[in-house]
Amino acid sequence: MTRSRLAILIGVLLVLALTASAFADLVVTYTSTDDTWSEFTIQDSESRTAAAVENSLIDNGDFTKWGTKLGPSDPWTFWKDNKAGWTAGRLHEVDLALPANQDGINNAMGWFIQHSGAKEGGYYAGAYQQLNRIPAPGLYYVSISTTAFSDGKTGPYNSVAWYAISDSSNPAEVTDWRELFADQFVCANGDGVCNYVGRDETVSVSPGQYFHLMVGRKFPEFLGWTMFVIDDISIVAADGTPNTSNGFFNWCNGSPEDFKVHSGEKCANTTKIHWDSQQTR
Repeated sequence: MTRSRLAILIGVLLVLALTASAFADLVVTYTSTDDTWSEFTIQDSESRTAAAVENSLIDNGDFTKWGTKLGPSDPWTFWKDNKAGWTAGRLHEVDLALPANQDGINNAMGWFIQHSGAKEGGYYAGAYQQLNRIPAPGLYYVSISTTAFSDGKTGPYNSVAWYAISDSSNPAEVTDWRELFADQFVCANGDGVCNYVGRDETVSVSPGQYFHLMVGRKFPEFLGWTMFVIDDISIVAADGTPNTSNGFFNWCNGSPEDFKVHSGEKCANTTKIHWDSQQTR
Protein backbone atom coordinates (compact mmCIF):
# COMPACT_ATOMS: atom_id res chain seq x y z
CA MET A 1 0.00 0.00 0.00
CA THR A 2 1.13 3.58 -0.62
CA ARG A 3 0.52 5.87 2.34
CA SER A 4 1.77 9.45 2.38
CA ARG A 5 0.22 12.09 4.63
CA LEU A 6 -2.69 9.74 5.01
CA ALA A 7 -6.20 10.95 5.76
CA ILE A 8 -8.19 8.84 8.18
CA LEU A 9 -11.69 8.80 6.74
CA ILE A 10 -13.86 6.73 9.04
CA GLY A 11 -16.92 5.00 7.65
CA VAL A 12 -19.36 3.80 10.27
CA LEU A 13 -20.74 0.33 9.61
CA LEU A 14 -24.29 -0.07 10.91
CA VAL A 15 -24.41 -3.43 12.67
CA LEU A 16 -26.86 -5.77 14.35
CA ALA A 17 -26.53 -6.13 18.13
CA LEU A 18 -25.62 -9.80 18.00
CA THR A 19 -22.81 -11.70 19.69
CA ALA A 20 -20.48 -13.91 17.62
CA SER A 21 -22.47 -13.54 14.43
CA ALA A 22 -22.05 -12.03 10.98
CA PHE A 23 -22.89 -8.36 10.49
CA ALA A 24 -25.10 -6.60 7.99
CA ASP A 25 -23.21 -5.24 5.00
CA LEU A 26 -24.60 -1.69 4.97
CA VAL A 27 -21.75 0.86 5.15
CA VAL A 28 -22.31 4.57 5.71
CA THR A 29 -19.24 6.72 5.05
CA TYR A 30 -18.39 10.34 5.66
CA THR A 31 -15.29 12.51 5.34
CA SER A 32 -13.54 14.47 8.07
CA THR A 33 -11.63 17.46 6.69
CA ASP A 34 -9.70 18.66 9.72
CA ASP A 35 -6.26 17.50 10.91
CA THR A 36 -6.45 13.95 9.59
CA TRP A 37 -3.13 13.59 7.78
CA SER A 38 -0.63 10.94 8.77
CA GLU A 39 2.99 10.16 8.03
CA PHE A 40 3.07 6.48 7.10
CA THR A 41 4.70 5.99 3.69
CA ILE A 42 5.38 2.71 1.89
CA GLN A 43 6.70 2.90 -1.67
CA ASP A 44 4.78 -0.03 -3.13
CA SER A 45 4.92 -1.09 -6.74
CA GLU A 46 2.26 -3.21 -8.41
CA SER A 47 4.60 -6.20 -8.37
CA ARG A 48 5.40 -5.73 -4.68
CA THR A 49 1.71 -5.50 -3.79
CA ALA A 50 0.91 -8.60 -5.84
CA ALA A 51 3.74 -10.52 -4.19
CA ALA A 52 2.53 -9.54 -0.72
CA VAL A 53 -0.99 -10.77 -1.48
CA GLU A 54 0.34 -14.04 -2.90
CA ASN A 55 2.87 -14.73 -0.16
CA SER A 56 0.79 -13.90 2.89
CA LEU A 57 -1.17 -16.91 4.11
CA ILE A 58 -4.06 -14.94 5.60
CA ASP A 59 -6.84 -13.66 3.35
CA ASN A 60 -7.75 -9.97 3.26
CA GLY A 61 -5.31 -9.16 6.06
CA ASP A 62 -5.22 -5.56 4.85
CA PHE A 63 -9.05 -5.29 4.90
CA THR A 64 -9.16 -4.11 1.29
CA LYS A 65 -12.43 -5.93 0.62
CA TRP A 66 -15.61 -4.66 2.30
CA GLY A 67 -19.28 -5.23 1.66
CA THR A 68 -18.91 -8.56 -0.13
CA LYS A 69 -21.59 -11.24 -0.17
CA LEU A 70 -20.09 -13.00 2.86
CA GLY A 71 -20.06 -9.93 5.06
CA PRO A 72 -18.46 -6.52 5.45
CA SER A 73 -14.90 -7.79 4.96
CA ASP A 74 -14.76 -11.21 3.34
CA PRO A 75 -13.70 -13.71 4.71
CA TRP A 76 -13.69 -12.24 8.23
CA THR A 77 -16.54 -12.99 10.62
CA PHE A 78 -17.19 -10.15 13.06
CA TRP A 79 -18.68 -10.44 16.55
CA LYS A 80 -19.34 -8.24 19.56
CA ASP A 81 -20.81 -8.39 23.06
CA ASN A 82 -24.45 -7.49 23.61
CA LYS A 83 -24.08 -6.40 27.24
CA ALA A 84 -26.28 -3.67 28.67
CA GLY A 85 -24.65 -0.47 29.85
CA TRP A 86 -22.35 -0.06 26.86
CA THR A 87 -22.78 1.91 23.67
CA ALA A 88 -22.91 -1.07 21.32
CA GLY A 89 -19.48 -1.69 19.82
CA ARG A 90 -19.43 -0.04 16.41
CA LEU A 91 -17.45 -1.66 13.63
CA HIS A 92 -15.80 0.98 11.42
CA GLU A 93 -14.41 0.76 7.93
CA VAL A 94 -11.37 2.97 8.53
CA ASP A 95 -10.02 4.42 5.29
CA LEU A 96 -6.35 5.39 5.47
CA ALA A 97 -6.46 6.60 1.88
CA LEU A 98 -3.92 8.81 0.24
CA PRO A 99 -5.85 12.03 -0.54
CA ALA A 100 -4.56 12.06 -4.11
CA ASN A 101 -5.73 8.48 -4.63
CA GLN A 102 -8.85 8.72 -6.80
CA ASP A 103 -10.05 5.36 -5.48
CA GLY A 104 -9.76 6.70 -1.95
CA ILE A 105 -9.51 3.26 -0.36
CA ASN A 106 -6.85 1.99 2.02
CA ASN A 107 -8.88 0.14 4.59
CA ALA A 108 -8.27 -0.96 8.16
CA MET A 109 -10.57 -2.56 10.72
CA GLY A 110 -11.82 -0.14 13.39
CA TRP A 111 -13.84 -0.68 16.57
CA PHE A 112 -15.39 2.02 18.74
CA ILE A 113 -16.35 0.94 22.28
CA GLN A 114 -17.89 3.30 24.87
CA HIS A 115 -19.17 2.79 28.41
CA SER A 116 -22.72 4.04 29.04
CA GLY A 117 -23.66 2.93 32.54
CA ALA A 118 -22.62 -0.68 33.12
CA LYS A 119 -21.81 -1.31 36.80
CA GLU A 120 -19.33 -4.15 36.34
CA GLY A 121 -17.41 -6.12 33.76
CA GLY A 122 -15.99 -5.06 30.41
CA TYR A 123 -16.97 -5.09 26.75
CA TYR A 124 -15.27 -6.94 23.89
CA ALA A 125 -15.53 -7.26 20.12
CA GLY A 126 -13.49 -8.87 17.40
CA ALA A 127 -13.15 -10.90 14.23
CA TYR A 128 -11.87 -14.26 13.04
CA GLN A 129 -11.22 -16.28 9.91
CA GLN A 130 -10.16 -19.83 9.13
CA LEU A 131 -6.59 -20.20 7.86
CA ASN A 132 -7.28 -22.23 4.74
CA ARG A 133 -4.01 -21.37 2.99
CA ILE A 134 -1.55 -22.78 5.54
CA PRO A 135 0.18 -25.58 3.58
CA ALA A 136 1.58 -27.65 6.48
CA PRO A 137 2.10 -27.51 10.25
CA GLY A 138 5.15 -25.47 11.18
CA LEU A 139 6.54 -22.15 12.31
CA TYR A 140 5.11 -19.03 10.71
CA TYR A 141 5.91 -15.34 11.08
CA VAL A 142 2.88 -13.25 12.10
CA SER A 143 2.82 -9.45 11.86
CA ILE A 144 0.01 -7.07 12.88
CA SER A 145 -0.03 -3.24 12.87
CA THR A 146 -2.31 -1.16 15.06
CA THR A 147 -3.07 2.13 16.73
CA ALA A 148 -5.69 3.16 19.30
CA PHE A 149 -6.89 6.29 21.03
CA SER A 150 -9.34 6.99 23.83
CA ASP A 151 -11.19 9.72 25.70
CA GLY A 152 -12.85 10.08 29.08
CA LYS A 153 -11.97 8.31 32.28
CA THR A 154 -9.58 5.39 31.88
CA GLY A 155 -7.12 3.46 33.99
CA PRO A 156 -3.96 1.51 33.09
CA TYR A 157 -4.46 -1.48 30.80
CA ASN A 158 -8.13 -0.70 30.31
CA SER A 159 -7.96 -0.43 26.50
CA VAL A 160 -6.68 -3.81 25.34
CA ALA A 161 -6.22 -5.73 22.11
CA TRP A 162 -5.07 -9.26 21.34
CA TYR A 163 -4.67 -11.79 18.57
CA ALA A 164 -4.74 -15.58 18.79
CA ILE A 165 -4.44 -18.73 16.71
CA SER A 166 -6.78 -21.49 17.80
CA ASP A 167 -8.30 -24.81 16.77
CA SER A 168 -11.73 -23.32 17.55
CA SER A 169 -13.67 -20.63 15.71
CA ASN A 170 -15.38 -19.69 18.99
CA PRO A 171 -13.56 -16.75 20.64
CA ALA A 172 -14.81 -17.97 24.05
CA GLU A 173 -12.81 -21.18 23.60
CA VAL A 174 -9.50 -19.45 22.80
CA THR A 175 -6.97 -19.90 25.62
CA ASP A 176 -3.79 -18.27 24.26
CA TRP A 177 -4.47 -14.58 23.62
CA ARG A 178 -1.37 -12.51 22.72
CA GLU A 179 -1.24 -8.79 23.49
CA LEU A 180 -0.94 -6.22 20.70
CA PHE A 181 -0.16 -3.20 22.93
CA ALA A 182 2.91 -3.02 25.12
CA ASP A 183 1.90 0.21 26.93
CA GLN A 184 -0.40 0.84 29.89
CA PHE A 185 -2.39 3.48 28.01
CA VAL A 186 -3.42 4.12 24.42
CA CYS A 187 -3.21 7.68 23.08
CA ALA A 188 -5.43 10.53 24.23
CA ASN A 189 -8.06 11.52 21.69
CA GLY A 190 -7.43 15.22 22.33
CA ASP A 191 -3.85 14.86 21.09
CA GLY A 192 -5.10 13.84 17.66
CA VAL A 193 -1.93 11.84 17.03
CA CYS A 194 -0.53 8.44 17.98
CA ASN A 195 2.32 6.09 17.10
CA TYR A 196 1.70 3.33 14.57
CA VAL A 197 2.82 0.16 16.34
CA GLY A 198 2.37 -3.60 16.28
CA ARG A 199 3.75 -7.04 17.06
CA ASP A 200 5.88 -9.53 15.15
CA GLU A 201 6.04 -13.10 16.35
CA THR A 202 7.11 -16.56 15.20
CA VAL A 203 4.36 -19.01 16.15
CA SER A 204 3.29 -22.56 15.40
CA VAL A 205 0.35 -22.78 12.97
CA SER A 206 -1.47 -25.78 11.47
CA PRO A 207 -3.78 -25.97 8.44
CA GLY A 208 -7.41 -25.23 9.24
CA GLN A 209 -6.79 -23.32 12.46
CA TYR A 210 -8.46 -19.96 13.11
CA PHE A 211 -6.93 -16.50 13.38
CA HIS A 212 -8.65 -14.30 15.97
CA LEU A 213 -8.61 -10.58 16.82
CA MET A 214 -10.19 -9.15 19.96
CA VAL A 215 -10.36 -5.61 21.37
CA GLY A 216 -12.07 -4.30 24.45
CA ARG A 217 -12.32 -2.13 27.52
CA LYS A 218 -11.78 -4.23 30.63
CA PHE A 219 -13.40 -1.95 33.22
CA PRO A 220 -16.67 0.06 33.33
CA GLU A 221 -15.25 3.58 33.66
CA PHE A 222 -18.06 6.08 33.19
CA LEU A 223 -18.48 7.26 29.57
CA GLY A 224 -14.88 6.41 28.68
CA TRP A 225 -14.36 5.23 25.10
CA THR A 226 -11.66 3.77 22.87
CA MET A 227 -11.20 3.66 19.09
CA PHE A 228 -9.10 0.70 17.92
CA VAL A 229 -7.56 0.48 14.43
CA ILE A 230 -5.94 -2.77 13.19
CA ASP A 231 -4.38 -3.29 9.77
CA ASP A 232 -1.70 -5.01 7.66
CA ILE A 233 -1.91 -8.53 9.08
CA SER A 234 0.41 -11.00 7.41
CA ILE A 235 1.41 -14.63 7.96
CA VAL A 236 4.43 -16.02 6.10
CA ALA A 237 6.67 -19.05 6.51
CA ALA A 238 9.32 -18.28 9.16
CA ASP A 239 11.95 -20.50 7.57
CA GLY A 240 13.83 -18.57 4.93
CA THR A 241 11.93 -15.30 5.39
CA PRO A 242 14.34 -12.37 5.98
CA ASN A 243 13.96 -9.73 8.68
CA THR A 244 11.92 -11.87 11.08
CA SER A 245 12.70 -10.05 14.32
CA ASN A 246 10.23 -10.86 17.08
CA GLY A 247 8.52 -8.55 19.56
CA PHE A 248 6.57 -5.30 19.76
CA PHE A 249 7.57 -2.68 17.20
CA ASN A 250 7.08 0.94 16.20
CA TRP A 251 6.90 2.09 12.62
CA CYS A 252 9.72 4.56 12.02
CA ASN A 253 9.27 7.58 9.75
CA GLY A 254 12.07 6.98 7.26
CA SER A 255 12.98 7.88 3.70
CA PRO A 256 12.07 6.82 1.07
CA GLU A 257 9.71 4.62 3.10
CA ASP A 258 8.82 3.77 6.69
CA PHE A 259 10.29 0.72 8.40
CA LYS A 260 9.70 -1.28 11.58
CA VAL A 261 11.94 -0.91 14.63
CA HIS A 262 11.95 -3.42 17.48
CA SER A 263 13.29 -2.99 21.02
CA GLY A 264 16.85 -1.66 21.02
CA GLU A 265 16.81 -0.59 17.36
CA LYS A 266 17.34 3.08 16.49
CA CYS A 267 14.64 5.38 15.15
CA ALA A 268 14.95 9.16 14.93
CA ASN A 269 11.24 9.83 14.31
CA THR A 270 8.46 7.34 14.95
CA THR A 271 5.60 7.17 12.46
CA LYS A 272 2.46 9.02 13.50
CA ILE A 273 -1.20 8.47 12.67
CA HIS A 274 -3.32 11.65 12.91
CA TRP A 275 -7.08 12.15 13.19
CA ASP A 276 -9.64 14.82 13.88
CA SER A 277 -10.25 14.73 17.65
CA GLN A 278 -13.67 16.41 17.20
CA GLN A 279 -14.94 13.85 14.70
CA THR A 280 -18.22 12.15 15.59
CA ARG A 281 -17.86 8.44 16.21
